[in-house]
Amino acid sequence: MSIELTLAGFVDLILRGATFGILLLLVTRFLRRPDFGPLCLTGVLFGVTGLVEILLNAPTIVEMLAPPGGLVLTFQQMHFIFLWWFVMALFDDRFSWHAAMFWPMAIAIPLVTGAVFAPEGLRLSFTVGLVVMNATLLGLIIYRALRNRASDLIEDRRRFSLALAFTVPPFTLFVFVANLISIEAPLNAELCLIYSAVYFCLALGFSYWLTALKDGLFQRPVNGAVAEAGRGELSAADRLELDRVVKAMDGGLYLEPGLTIGALADLLSVPEHRLRRLINGGLGYRNFAAFVNDYRIREAKRRLSDPEMAREQIIQHAFSLGYASLAPFNRAFRERVGVSPTEYRENALAGVITH
Repeated sequence: MSIELTLAGFVDLILRGATFGILLLLVTRFLRRPDFGPLCLTGVLFGVTGLVEILLNAPTIVEMLAPPGGLVLTFQQMHFIFLWWFVMALFDDRFSWHAAMFWPMAIAIPLVTGAVFAPEGLRLSFTVGLVVMNATLLGLIIYRALRNRASDLIEDRRRFSLALAFTVPPFTLFVFVANLISIEAPLNAELCLIYSAVYFCLALGFSYWLTALKDGLFQRPVNGAVAEAGRGELSAADRLELDRVVKAMDGGLYLEPGLTIGALADLLSVPEHRLRRLINGGLGYRNFAAFVNDYRIREAKRRLSDPEMAREQIIQHAFSLGYASLAPFNRAFRERVGVSPTEYRENALAGVITH
């Protein structure tokens, strides 16, 4: 079989080869990390499906092997879902696997099957369903990347969240829609070249950012614990300022409903960017919400163990501790203590009775 290689096709192959090498390096780095966890696993899944996708829609591969449209569509859909998982793990220090993580899989399988194998008159409906689902995932990815940005104490991650949210998901959705349109025919050569160039730039930029980061990105707190304080690395002025922060929080400022790092910075007359650095570098916290929650849960444990407050409802404690509703209080308490507030109070008061 003879294959005519145009200049555009040649450039496309070079870009795809370079992108393949970058993604392969990232996957290898993820796999070799000693602290391999959910973040690394989702990174591997995202990278591997990206490697396969690069190959399956390459014009030369399409011409030589003619991979089934359903195979290409399946890997692209998985690539999108794994991207969503990766973003969730990247921006949530307490990310864990649960049933709700797999709803895109349950929806995508019948939609992909219908888009490929359904009768001609019904395929459009399944195709539209796929586009809607992936547009929804796109929105969720952007929301997840930006939601915790205000309380994130890691400056590199805050900056990266903007770049990630508004580059990778739209590009992935664009490629997905383009391949849906071209599922019965080879992709346009110019479109393939644009795809290769953009994918190469995104992979290069992401790999540069990832390899430039310190290991702190991959470290995850265990049972609410944070890294040891690094006050020794702070200047004397920084330590004095950090002491002001700690004294203000110890004094009950954490009980303020809806307390944000911006509000705390205003109350203490400390620039917000410096306050982020102080709490992260001096106390080891990666997220402002975790910093505040540790104070609140510590006080909650004291109140729930107090026999004088045994009749007070859990929801009253939640409101008085600064939570807007019961659900986030229960979730934060269980994450740090391992049991619900109700269970904790029963055990604590039972210990008081036996003594």
